[in-house]
Formats: sequence, structure tokens, C-alpha cells
Amino acid sequence: MDIGRKLAEMEARLNRIERSSRLSHAALDNTAITVKDSLGTVRGAIGMQPDGTIGLIAVDGPPPGAPTTPVVTPSIGGLRIVWDGTLADGTALPADFDHVAVHVSTSPGFTPSAATFVGTITRSGTGGMLPVTPLPYVAHYVVLLAVNSSGIAGPPSAETAATPVQVEGPDLTVGSVTAAAIEAGAITAEKLEAILQLVTRIVAGNPAGARVELNEDGLRVYDGSGVLVIQFNSADGSAVFTGDITGSDITGSTITGTTVTGGLLRTATSGERITINESNANKIFIYDSTGSIVTSVTPTGISLAGPAGNVMAISPATTIPSLRWFNSAQTKSARTQASEDGSGNVSLESVTSKFADGGPYSDLIWHHYMGKDQAFIERMRDDGTFTTYIGGSLSLAPGYARLQLNNTDSPTLGSKMSMEPALGYVDNARFQVLAPASSNSAFYVQGVTAHTGYLLRAYRDADMFLVDKDGNTTIAGGLAVATTTWTSWTPAITNGGSATYAIRDGWYYKIGKLVYIEAYITLSALGTGTTGITISLPSTPYRGSANRRQYIGVYLGGIAAGTNSSVGGHGVCLIQPGGSGALLDQVRGPTDIQVRGENLSATATMTINGWYREA
Repeated sequence: MDIGRKLAEMEARLNRIERSSRLSHAALDNTAITVKDSLGTVRGAIGMQPDGTIGLIAVDGPPPGAPTTPVVTPSIGGLRIVWDGTLADGTALPADFDHVAVHVSTSPGFTPSAATFVGTITRSGTGGMLPVTPLPYVAHYVVLLAVNSSGIAGPPSAETAATPVQVEGPDLTVGSVTAAAIEAGAITAEKLEAILQLVTRIVAGNPAGARVELNEDGLRVYDGSGVLVIQFNSADGSAVFTGDITGSDITGSTITGTTVTGGLLRTATSGERITINESNANKIFIYDSTGSIVTSVTPTGISLAGPAGNVMAISPATTIPSLRWFNSAQTKSARTQASEDGSGNVSLESVTSKFADGGPYSDLIWHHYMGKDQAFIERMRDDGTFTTYIGGSLSLAPGYARLQLNNTDSPTLGSKMSMEPALGYVDNARFQVLAPASSNSAFYVQGVTAHTGYLLRAYRDADMFLVDKDGNTTIAGGLAVATTTWTSWTPAITNGGSATYAIRDGWYYKIGKLVYIEAYITLSALGTGTTGITISLPSTPYRGSANRRQYIGVYLGGIAAGTNSSVGGHGVCLIQPGGSGALLDQVRGPTDIQVRGENLSATATMTINGWYREA
């Protein structure tokens, strides 16, 4: 590598950067930008001006107008010249106004020149005063010239004439007062302060060139061309430098609008402190009380360290900006990073540090992503291929929501639950409900009125169990009832006359509208009457016209009394369409003869069992 050529290229690039005419994404905090040309000459100032206004001060602008006529008051051996701070034509002072030059001559109508220049009055707005001494005791003529910041003077003001006054007695001549003639202690600080307070401007150097000026506004320093290069302002304590500050410590103050090149800024030399550009590294470091770095700001990001050694780092300059968290040993980290698609949409992604789960892998992570059309969280291997998923995941998209258990090594162990528009399903999984103690249903299905499909459907190679919208149920296999709960009822016989009963036991079991009954009746006294008997049921049977008769089997034992006494044996109990109420309307023997009250002997028995359709 050619080191010389490389340095020359870097210097050229730096010059181009420093002379760039474009400033992007910057802020001026209570200060101004000084504009210079390629030769270093000031051409303007943009921003906060010395008088507290905001704007642009042009340099090398047009000459200012003529000042108002000065007010000149004679003083002992001199003149006191006052300017009210305005222009003769009443216009405002130009933005690049700098001062008025005071010219004094003993010739009326004189042309101002370097020979007639006696000083300046720099204060604008309220003007200022300049004492001019010593002067001979003859008439003097005074004019003012307004001068802008480029040193360009305008036309002179109107002349004012005045003559210095003399002290009583002989004048002091140059050299007539020697050190021996001044009494010790005669000139005190109070006297000097009183004298200096009469002067609004003290100038050291060439009044029109390189000089230092001091007045109530502050301190001003001009270069050999009369250009203001340094100013200290008494109004707000601010300072403006057009050059560089090199090799100095600045303590307990505020620096505004200044470039510090090739130096180190720090709040202390050791212990808890902040440093800028330490070792010319272009970084900011924050140290704690032990002298350890807890925060660093670099061109590539920000790092923050906690008291236990854990670190948080912000890296906006990387291809994918990220925020990272490190453990106290700084051996593992988690991160959140952002990415941008071609449309400017920003996505977020979070990744935990690697961990082991007791299985074959020690590089598992939790991965979380949120983007424009998808969001998910998943447990996976961070092995460079990112194809092995072990554990649960949640995936969300505009068209679905999916809860899934993944196992790339054993796919049969995986399962998922998905929700799609108007559809939810479980894949490769059993569904189990462990309901708590509650008055609500453990499993509840409700279809809207317009629903026409099945409410329940169980399928394995074919439909096994179906419940349609009307509750109709289809079962492909047999129905096995492990426990049957019977309900008791007492069957009552009507039209038995004087018959009494030793036993009347009845039980029934319902499946929907289908009622199965069993009853056993024994008599203890003979019955009477020639009307057919009826027996009560646990509920009202169906008596529709389409069902001409329902019947239930009955065995009649000991039925041998009265007319038609041969009615014993197997018979039927009839439910007739014309009947009413919860009754068996007729009891008929094996010869189809109706059983009447008189047929019930004192030892008769009836055993009844069968099904009937409930109303």
C-alpha cells in the first residue's frame, strides 16, 4: 500500500466534507453557523445573533445608510460624542451592521479618512458614547460613518461642531507630570473605576484593524482585516469563536456552536465520569464510580452495562437493526431485531438464547416473529438450517389462527388446532373435556335456526353416530346402557267395584317418547261390576288416528269369577284412539273377552310389561 497516496486521498475527502454546502438533519441549539469562503473569510452567520434574534447576517453586503447627527458635548481637553443608535433616514439597521466609526477634524466639511478616525461606537438600538481626548482647544467637527460586518462604510452623517474646554490655570503639557510628581495613593481603584465608567468602549490595537474592544456589551476580538473572530456577550454569558479551540480544559460551562477537533472532553479524570473521543476513538464512554465502563456510544450502536455485568446493546447500523440482551457472564444473548420490506413495512423478530431441554439438543430457541401478513411463536433448533421444530407453536395470519404441537423427529406426536373462516378443527389429536363442577353443560352445541346440517357427527370409515338438526339420532352400532334408572309408579284399577289390592307395584323407563313399563297387581277382595276395568299409566299415551291401537302384554292369573269367568291366561292391555288420559283403556283375556270388575277374584293377579308411545 502507498501510504502517502492514501493519506493524500483521505485529506482530499476530508476537505470535500468540510467544504460541503449541504447540511442535512441537524439542529442549532442557541447558536449560529458562521459561513466562510474557501479562503476562510467570513461571509455570513445563520442562526442566533448577538442581539438575541434569529436570522441571517450577510457579510460584504451593501453600505449602511448615514447615521443620525451625533450629539457632541465639550469636556475638559476633549469631546463627549453620543450616537442614538439609528439611521438618519429612519430605516432599520441592516442585519450585518457592526459599528459606527467616529471621525473628528478641525476643518469643516472634511472627508473622513484614517487620519480623522478616533474610535467606534458598537452598540446598536440605543446607541452609545465615545470620549475623545486629548484635543486642542479649537473648534472640532464630528461625523459618524456606519460600518457593516464586512468593514464597508456608508455615507457620513451630518457634522456637529464643538470646542474642548480648558481647566482653570495653566494646562498640563506632555511629559510635565512625572512619577515623582504623583503622590502615593492619590490614584485609587475607586477613582480608576469612576473614570473607566465614563468610557463606553476601550480599544487595544488598531481601531480599524486587529484589535480588542471592551464595552458594556462584552469583549470583541477582530483580525487584521477588521473581521470579528471572537466575542464574549455580557447579556447571556455566551461566546462565539470562528476558529478552533485546541489543547485546553473547559470546566463548568456550556459550549455552543463550536467545533472541537482532535481533543478529549471529559467530566473528570477518574472515577465516575463521561468522556468524549477518548484515545481519538470517536466514542462516548460513561464510567461508574469504580471506573468501569457502563455505557458506550459508538458510530455502530449503544451499549449499556448493568451492575451485575449484564449488558444491553442497541445496534441500529447493522443490516437488520437489533436490540440485544446479554447475561451477566456475557456468554448468552437474546435479541429483538427489525426488518423492512420493499413497501416500507417494518417487521419485528425476537429470539431467545440457546438452551437444552434434557433431550438430544442443546441449541433450542424460542423464535417470535410479527410481520405484515403473519405472526408466530415457535420452539425450534438454531442449528443454521432452522428445520427442526420441537414443541408448541402459535401461528396467526389473516385467514387462520393455528395452535400446534410440533415434533419434526416424531411427526405422529404432532397435533394442531386451527380456526379458519367459519370453521375450527383439530388435526391428529384427541379431544377431551374435563369440566369443573357447574350447572352449565360440559359440552354444548347450538345451531342457528337456519342451520340444516348435523349437530353432531362421528365418523370412522363411515358415519357411526349422527344427530341431525331436529335431534334425530342415528347409531351405526348397538346401544348399550350400562345403568338403567327405573322410576316407580302405583298402577290404579278403575271399575273394579269392591275389589281391594294387596300389592300394586309399577316401574317405568323412558327413552325419548318411548316408555317401557312393568307392573304387578294382586287382589285381596273380590271385585264387583259389569263394566270393563282400566289401569292407570305413568304418562299419557299417543292416541293419534293413524295408530289404531297400542297394546301391552298382560298375564291374568286367578281370573275365574262372575260372567265370562274364563278370561285367565295371556291377554293384552289396549290403548284406543278414542280414549283419554293416562290409562290402559281395556284389559282383554286370551279369548278377547274384556275383563270386568266382577271377574276379579280375591286371589287374582295381573303381571303387565311392554312399550307404549307417549303423547
